[in-house]
Amino acid sequence: MKVIKQIQNYRITEIPDYIYDMADLKGDCFDPEVNPDRNKIELKIEEEQFENKVYEQGVYGYALEIWNPEIDQGWQHIDSCFGFVGTYEDEKHYIVDVFLAEIKKELDYENISI
Repeated sequence: MKVIKQIQNYRITEIPDYIYDMADLKGDCFDPEVNPDRNKIELKIEEEQFENKVYEQGVYGYALEIWNPEIDQGWQHIDSCFGFVGTYEDEKHYIVDVFLAEIKKELDYENISI
């Protein structure tokens, strides 16, 4: 686990996802029936490149947590989303921006730069 951002008592963590399903990650992106305007050979090449990227860079999830200072509480889960290929450092996954917006709204910051 790696902390991506921490603002006051909120944090966003990056968590390796070892229990992903390749078919779920691919969806129908490389299905020639869903993409009839695409060349089948190019789709197959892109599918192989995607699989290689998954194997080389890994799959990650992101969790939004809040610190609860009460005894035996600690960091508590608010929201999470998994199935992102590559780290945030390399890919800047959109979910981190979504979680940052949630933090901004919760802290009622008008002009916060996060």
